[in-house]
Amino acid sequence: MDSGVLLAQMKALLERAPDFNQYTPYSKEHLLWLGQAHALIYRWNPVEGTAFQNAADFLPMELIRDNNIAKILGIVHRAIADLELDVPDVEQSVFAAGEVYDIFRALNKVINSAENEIYIVDPYLDSTVFNHYLTARQSSVKVKLLLKERAEQLIPAAQKYVSQYGGVLQVRKSNGIHDRIIFIDGFVCWALGQSLKDAAKAKPTYLVPLSPDVVATKLSEYESIWSSAETLV
Repeated sequence: MDSGVLLAQMKALLERAPDFNQYTPYSKEHLLWLGQAHALIYRWNPVEGTAFQNAADFLPMELIRDNNIAKILGIVHRAIADLELDVPDVEQSVFAAGEVYDIFRALNKVINSAENEIYIVDPYLDSTVFNHYLTARQSSVKVKLLLKERAEQLIPAAQKYVSQYGGVLQVRKSNGIHDRIIFIDGFVCWALGQSLKDAAKAKPTYLVPLSPDVVATKLSEYESIWSSAETLV
C-alpha cells in the first residue's frame, strides 16, 4: 500500500481506537479493531506486525494487560511517526496542470485501499469513473456514487457495470452537493480539488486526506444527503 494511503488509514485507525478499559476477550469492537490494526501494521512493517500480534494475543491475561495495551498503542503511534517522515507534505499533494497520470495513479491507490466500501461524492461525475478508477476496486468492495449534473450520461455505463459485476454499485443524484470527496470504508475521507473527470487536465488540483476527527461528521452529512437522493441505479 502507498505510504500516503497507509498513513491516512493509520490515523483513522487511531482516531477510532476502542476504550481498552472496557476490554473483554469476546468484545466484538475490540477484536475488529485489533484485526484491522494488525493488518495495517503488518503492511507497514512485518516485524512490528508480529510484535503487535503477540501483544494482542496476551490481552486476555489481566495481570499483564496494561503492558500489552501500551505496546499496541505504542506501535501504532510509532508507525504513524515513521510514515510521516516518508509521506510528502500537503503542498506536495498538489498536482500541476497536465499531471493527469500522476493524479490518476494517486487516485487508483486510494480506490484500491478500500476493503468494504467506496463512497464517491462528485457533482460532475461521468462514465470515466468506471474505466479510469473503479478498475482498481477490489472485487468484494461495494461502491456508492453521488452526483449532481448530467446523470443521464452516466447511467448506461453504470447499468453495464452492474450487469457484469452484480449489485456492488449504487448511483444516486442530489442537487445538494458541492464537494468532491471519496470515503474509504467509512473511516478515511479524501478531498479532491476538481472533479474526477477533469483532475489536473487544465488546472492544478490536490488530493489530501481530511483530518480523522472530522470524517465522522462529514460522512454523517453525506449519508443524510444520500438517504434522500434520487436513485438512478
